Amino acid sequence: MNLNNYEDFDKILKLALIGENRAKAQLVEMLDPLIRSSIKKYCPIFNEFEDLYSDGVAMVLFCIENFDNKRSFLKYVKSYLMYHYLNTYKYLKNFDTHVSDEKGDDDLSVFDTLASDEDIEMEFLEGEKLEVLKDALDALTPRQKEVVVLYFYERLGLSEIADYLRISKWTVVNLKRNAIENLRKYIAGKL
Repeated sequence: MNLNNYEDFDKILKLALIGENRAKAQLVEMLDPLIRSSIKKYCPIFNEFEDLYSDGVAMVLFCIENFDNKRSFLKYVKSYLMYHYLNTYKYLKNFDTHVSDEKGDDDLSVFDTLASDEDIEMEFLEGEKLEVLKDALDALTPRQKEVVVLYFYERLGLSEIADYLRISKWTVVNLKRNAIENLRKYIAGKL
């Protein structure tokens, strides 16, 4: 199963929300980058990483059990993780004044691979949009697709496309206009 697709995420989420344990495990695995980036952003106490990560997994499971369907699930989880890690950070800083924010040698590779402004929801949405756009392009006639690719991706002008395809410029204009109209209809129907 392609887990980068938002539809797959949504299917797994629905199964997890009705109590399917395997789906819950898959959902936690899919949200691993979110848990890691939340630790990095809100509670960067790297010598406590394993405990913080376990807390994050527990928080995701808590969110699955208590999801209110009033907003997107990813926003729900992100807010719970953020508040949990901010409170944990405040507690750990007050509890132990010896806690260091510096990276330990063992934890360096884990956190250096994460982008600090990672947005997993946006990644899913962008992946979904790209998939819809690819499908929309595939739904065009071969000639329409060729004109769209040459115009938008290869950045050729209408006259250049006409010369390249050995057709009139007005045929290119009509193909492009019809292709864009078909793309809009297809995308509007999918999103």
